[in-house]
Amino acid sequence: MNREKNRGKRAVLMARVSSDEQAKGYSLDVQTDAIEAYCSRNRIEIVYTIREDHSAKSFERPEFNRFLSWLKGNRGQVDLLLFSSWDRFSRNALDAYRMIERLGRHGVEAQAIEQPIDFSVPENKMMLAMYLVMPEVDNDRRSIKIRGGIRAALKAGRWCRSAPYGYRNTRDENNRPIIVPSDRADVIRWAFEQVAKGQPQSEVRAEVNRKGIPVQRSRFSEMLRNPMYMGMIEVPAQDNEPYMLVKGQHEALVSEEVFYLVQQVLTGNFPRKRLSVSRRNELLPLRGILKCTSCGGKLTGSRSRSRNGTQHAYYYCNHCRNERYRVELANATVTEIMNSMTLDSDAEVILQQLFIQLLNGNSVQRKRNERELKDEIHRQNTRIQTLQDNLADGVIGGDEYREMRTRYISLREEATRKLSELSSDVSEKKELLGKAVGVMNSLGELFENGNAETRSKLLGSIFPEMIEFDGEKCRTASINSALLLCLAIDKGSSKNKNRTLPEKLVVSGRVENTGFEPVASTLPV
Repeated sequence: MNREKNRGKRAVLMARVSSDEQAKGYSLDVQTDAIEAYCSRNRIEIVYTIREDHSAKSFERPEFNRFLSWLKGNRGQVDLLLFSSWDRFSRNALDAYRMIERLGRHGVEAQAIEQPIDFSVPENKMMLAMYLVMPEVDNDRRSIKIRGGIRAALKAGRWCRSAPYGYRNTRDENNRPIIVPSDRADVIRWAFEQVAKGQPQSEVRAEVNRKGIPVQRSRFSEMLRNPMYMGMIEVPAQDNEPYMLVKGQHEALVSEEVFYLVQQVLTGNFPRKRLSVSRRNELLPLRGILKCTSCGGKLTGSRSRSRNGTQHAYYYCNHCRNERYRVELANATVTEIMNSMTLDSDAEVILQQLFIQLLNGNSVQRKRNERELKDEIHRQNTRIQTLQDNLADGVIGGDEYREMRTRYISLREEATRKLSELSSDVSEKKELLGKAVGVMNSLGELFENGNAETRSKLLGSIFPEMIEFDGEKCRTASINSALLLCLAIDKGSSKNKNRTLPEKLVVSGRVENTGFEPVASTLPV
């Protein structure tokens, strides 16, 4: 960003935090002070200020929308939208590109004062791609860790969600979340017993509502089928782990006998163990993923025998019966699309170098954090040593010593854990990048040779929406945004600059279907 050319311009200041980021140094005041100081140094006039406590996963943010409305009525009154870093602007890469384009139509250039981009240099737009995609990758990684933590809690028998009817949320002696029966537990227990005796659900639910627990009909049926009321926790099937029913750490409201009697009343033949889901047919990886272009239903698939006794497999629509495709043709088309989604050697080098530059760019802050954490560990060790001396000298008693020592050790362990996470974060991300590039260059091989589970995961990660097939090409509403950006960078570095996506793939939900350059061409310069 050319600072000289921005002198005398008018800017909008934007500071944003999500609810869990203020303690990490992203507070609104810190951001506001930094941007105001930047504007003062560069003689930039601030004409509007945005301060918002909202997630950046989308631009559906009240304060930002108010700014957009203001901008419509004040066209030409502002030149810059300034924020501290690009993750303050957005944590969704494709949304960010669209918003940059939208602001550009109003003559407003979006800029991060800590990660400036000179849009007059075309190569810098690849750096912008990395600045925008990294927060989105970080969000996805955080979501995976959260889901993993929830699953681990469920496997340990701990209910860590909002308490269901008849329970309330609290914490145990180790400060871990747990549920305990509430003052309405007897009402829920009575409801199970009445249904087990054969009383109609509608009558039981009406009485439960009269007793002060408003429950809708569908929620009441869900409640009666939830095994946590007999003291068990459901752990859904995931990856290679099957569905499990584990002993919960909470108190049951009904006995297993009553619970299963209720299930028999509800279904007439309720199995005590849930059946495992059957494996997908290895020959039909697209079954349930392909979408009928006529009625929008899912295409199923099966084998059929011709008059001469030869067996053929087809994907077909069971709803309108208007579509029917040979399995070999559809599978081969998707395989060809996967084989086309590769990076040439130049694009690989660009991605890796950009990633390394981003990591190195944070090295100053990382070293500062490491130093602060080491100082904290040393401080707590000193406190513990002083406590021991005070105990030996009779300055403090045994109870006071144990209480304070426990607190200091807890603070030291917390700082040690954060230091360990900090040191492993960069190496983990580098390893993930290497694996991601390797997987991307073998998508076709993975799809063609993988088992049904591998194919299903691969398709789900690349295509968030269902796929339509017309016998020659595939069409979908969107594809993985990180993959799309990688393909855009590959287009910018390779000799083939005609298109970003494979020839046999149409993404109908994209504003531009030619990739990185058309979008970048609309950015302000």
